[in-house]
Amino acid sequence: MKRNYTVDTLRTTATLFVILLHVSAEYVISGKNNLTFDKAFWIGNIVDSFTRICVPLFVLISGMFLIGRNETFKQSYEKRANRILTPLIFWTILYTLFKVSLFLLLNKPIEIKSLFLSIFLGKPFYHMWYLYMLIGLYLITPVINNIIPLISRKSLWIVAIILLCFGTLNNGVNIVFNNQSLFLLWFIDYLGYFILGYLIKDYKRNFSLLLLLLIYTVSSLLIAVLSLYTIKVYDNLYFYGYLTPLVIIASLSFYKIFLQLNLKENLFSKIAHLTFGIYLIHAGVLYVFVHGLKTMNINTLNNPVVGIPVKFCVTLFISIIIAWGINKIKSLKNII
Repeated sequence: MKRNYTVDTLRTTATLFVILLHVSAEYVISGKNNLTFDKAFWIGNIVDSFTRICVPLFVLISGMFLIGRNETFKQSYEKRANRILTPLIFWTILYTLFKVSLFLLLNKPIEIKSLFLSIFLGKPFYHMWYLYMLIGLYLITPVINNIIPLISRKSLWIVAIILLCFGTLNNGVNIVFNNQSLFLLWFIDYLGYFILGYLIKDYKRNFSLLLLLLIYTVSSLLIAVLSLYTIKVYDNLYFYGYLTPLVIIASLSFYKIFLQLNLKENLFSKIAHLTFGIYLIHAGVLYVFVHGLKTMNINTLNNPVVGIPVKFCVTLFISIIIAWGINKIKSLKNII
């Protein structure tokens, strides 16, 4: 099957956005906790706001490829299980051992209860929640594919929009009341994105690329500005949420931009097959790098003008090398 270089490029872009988001978050959290909204905060805040679309893009791409398939339940579950369960189990164990090693290095008592609770809650490490959420999406995929032939395309659009609105509402309620649902239910909030990824793929009407880019840019800037407001008034970062209105608008605009392009093979498309591995690996690499700098009392990268690009490049480079090495070892390929 011929590679879709445009989608490969989009997948890599979303992965780079994830790393940028996690790199810039340090400066945002520092400003939020200390109520110091200086240049460092604003640079981190703007970078973070422009990269908030990363997870929605992943879900939209998944919907593009997984919805509309003619597969039995058995075929669907076998394919998805091979794709998600091995990496999920391996990296859950690895990051749990990583946290145990940190307790030992810092001479802190190992919190067994906390470790098991983090796994039960689907967050053995902060970025791993996405894999746990995918379990629910993969479980519901054949159900959706069996329903699609029974309803009109117009009705499916309505269902997708309603689901996205529900996700937005539920996300807001969870923030206000600090609710934590079982990870097997997380997928419900992302179903709107999932189905829209499929629908927008086949939507023939094109829009001005300049207009779509403007919508993405304005939405991202509004996220940055309004986030300062919510920090000051409510002590939270509501507008950063993947299911908040501005992130939804920015994500769908950015997704549509790429669907209207016809890109040829490029550097981003060439590493697309490593993006899942890069995603899994980068959090550990970034943690070691950042805390290594702190241990050595190196403060040069506290300036985000230098810190964000350096941390991003180092994390990306090491993650690519590790993912590439794993991909070359036949017995390990399944973990990424």
